[in-house]
Amino acid sequence: MKQQQHNFIDTIYQVFDDGIKRGIAQLSTSDDRLDGRALTIGRQRVLNFGSCSYMGLETDARLVEAVKAAVDRFGSQFSSSRAYLSLGLYDVLEDKLEDIFERPTIVGASTSLLHLAALPVLVQPGDAVILDQMVHASVQSAAQLLKARGIKLELVRHGRLDQLERKVIALKGEHRRIWYLGDGLYSMFGDYAPVYDLMAMAERHENLWLYLDDAHGMGWTGPRGCGYVHSRIGGYDKLVLTASLNKSFAAAGGAIVLPNRDLAQRVRSCGPTFIFSGPIQPPMLGACIASAELHLSDELSAMQAQLAERIHFTNDTIRALGLPQLAENDAPLFFIPVGLPKLVYRLVEELHDAGFHVNGGVFPAVPMLRGGVRFTITRHLSQADIRAMLECLHGLYQRMAAEEGITPESLAQAFRCPALAERDWAADADADADADAGPEPEAPIPTLSAARASAARSHHSRRGLTLRTDRRLSRRDRPTWDRLFAGRGPMSAQILDDLARVFAAQADPTQHMDLRYVWVEDEHGAPVLTSFYVVALVKDDMFESAETSRAIEAVRATNPMHLTSRAVIMGSPVSAGDHLYLDRAHPRWRTAVGMLIDELKGTMVRERASRIMLRDFVLGADDELRDVMLENGLFEYRLPDKLVLDDLSWRSRDEYLGRLGQKYRYNVRKEAMAFEHHFEVETAKPRDRRELEQCYELYCQVQQRGAEVNVFRLPLAYFAAICADPAYDLVRLYLHDDPREQRRPVAVMFSHVVAGRYTALVVGLDYDLLHSHKVYKQVLFQTVQRAHALGCERLDLGFTATLEKKKLGARPTPTCAYVMLDDHFSAEVIQAVA
Repeated sequence: MKQQQHNFIDTIYQVFDDGIKRGIAQLSTSDDRLDGRALTIGRQRVLNFGSCSYMGLETDARLVEAVKAAVDRFGSQFSSSRAYLSLGLYDVLEDKLEDIFERPTIVGASTSLLHLAALPVLVQPGDAVILDQMVHASVQSAAQLLKARGIKLELVRHGRLDQLERKVIALKGEHRRIWYLGDGLYSMFGDYAPVYDLMAMAERHENLWLYLDDAHGMGWTGPRGCGYVHSRIGGYDKLVLTASLNKSFAAAGGAIVLPNRDLAQRVRSCGPTFIFSGPIQPPMLGACIASAELHLSDELSAMQAQLAERIHFTNDTIRALGLPQLAENDAPLFFIPVGLPKLVYRLVEELHDAGFHVNGGVFPAVPMLRGGVRFTITRHLSQADIRAMLECLHGLYQRMAAEEGITPESLAQAFRCPALAERDWAADADADADADAGPEPEAPIPTLSAARASAARSHHSRRGLTLRTDRRLSRRDRPTWDRLFAGRGPMSAQILDDLARVFAAQADPTQHMDLRYVWVEDEHGAPVLTSFYVVALVKDDMFESAETSRAIEAVRATNPMHLTSRAVIMGSPVSAGDHLYLDRAHPRWRTAVGMLIDELKGTMVRERASRIMLRDFVLGADDELRDVMLENGLFEYRLPDKLVLDDLSWRSRDEYLGRLGQKYRYNVRKEAMAFEHHFEVETAKPRDRRELEQCYELYCQVQQRGAEVNVFRLPLAYFAAICADPAYDLVRLYLHDDPREQRRPVAVMFSHVVAGRYTALVVGLDYDLLHSHKVYKQVLFQTVQRAHALGCERLDLGFTATLEKKKLGARPTPTCAYVMLDDHFSAEVIQAVA
């Protein structure tokens, strides 16, 4: 099972690969010399709004000369672990950084290596760790080392201090210290940590400590450039702070600031990456020292004021233009909310063509639906540069919003930020942001070509197609539905109507589903796309490893709704087969898919669901459809293999066995046929409620243990409904010599039969006989025999138990779903702490 599971890296690669193909990710400059303001990417000259060197010191002559002097004096490297020997420049640098932070400070080759050095030393057995959902990936990676040592890890939603305090209260009685890990300035949305509130919480709870990464906050703010966090609560004795020397500091490496000498020495002596990793090399140590000296000089405050003026101008211009903005503050990092990656990529690409380099903030750095244009302001950029870029962005944003139906209200919903509904990006682009815009930009800024603008508009047209949804199929639609879905599985109009009634009537939220039909038709009324979907509560670990699901189920023993959420699912959790009719010969089928996804997104928002899942597809069989899905924000998610026997044409058991490999043939004889004489096989439907309840009890035994595909229990009414439908088939096994007083089944398989296709849906087992009588292998074997006896051409045995089904002749088909997560919180909890 594990090898079949979705790999999160696959999802990340899909999104980045799309950006690479569009020419807006993993780019390289082609300049012979850089000035910090403009650069060349390919043949395009652009103003650089993507640099984190906020103070613009990378071109400062003092830092450049310090690099040259260090090379002349000490060479290109000093190759020694610091546990043995350090270049004396390290001592000089750390002394100067202690003057900046007024606390013991240690320097490392990067902030990532500092986290890996410090956290395993600071967090001791008996401690617990709570991470902010959006804490930097380098911190999260280091926290995984703690998890491997058995440290309790918890995750809270970004900025939710109420959740944080509840977890602190729940944990503090059982743990020596509780460490909260967060950022000072968050690198995507540009929002600050609520540092005063965090310190107040640490005062209320004696064993709560703060570990804050202020990589983006250092240099451009605070006395001596000490950064956002330190300038607010830097003297706090329960604070460990990390800072980057790569960004505003314009050099290399990172620094960790500790509350006392003893703790600093423990980290220096025991931190794994201090002992075993290499140092910052002499040229960059020279730059670090020169930058530290500048930060300690009187000159820094004037430089900070210059940048602050540009930041203030940027905020004023954004406000005047009406552009939406997630976090307005005095930081040099800005995020303009957009939505899907394809829309972010479009803006980034068009801005690039117009002469401006910005970054796309997209999944996995942010949730799939909450992407945006991320740009930074540095001292290299003039007010004229900033205004030119923002006016261009405003025009592009206006046009895209009109074409894509983006409104302030839809943004407010998607980003869960009511304030976004107050911005009007249709405002006059010539609004007076600042009467004195300063000199014109030095580099020419080309405009977007008319041809490209026209292509962008036509690409998003949906004229001629209409979408409608229904909760029930009309008399007019039923024949068309049955024709389109014939032979696809248990999806006839009658079956779906019956199931819709059953699940809509369930009071238990874990068993309740609302079913809806979708039709996309062209101007002639011909269906281009047809499907159905449900809104249902699901377990977020549905397709995680059995080990992970068992760990989560242990928590659900006392908190049944732990890691559960509402989902919009094409098909339903109880259906199997091909749920999507799509006329691929129609010239607008891609548009139809986009309309379906928009309908599902709207339902997700209205129903407060957290995910969309379109299932089931053959993995790797349709690159064109995969690209359309990805463009609309759904990534390919690997499911367990589906097991299928696609040839049931044998004329005897000997011929059936002869088709199996020698090893599997031996296994069937030994573990299925050798036990067959113990069982009586019954294929009639249950005669009364008692027999139905006996079958249901067997199903419940499997459901309770079914961690490989972890779903909620189906209601008894579902089984009553399918047993009343002639399209469903049952195989029940009874023991010939059952010692129990009351005769009852020991295994059952609920299946569907239509047009020569036999689909095994739900199994039930008596686990007391699982090993002694091989009841699972026997019911699988008898299902094969039953499908053959009914003259079926194909047997679908579903997911899981791959080896046992392969032994019977089934062949695995790699399958996938297309998934959109509105909120990655549950996925991140599972990945981080399960």
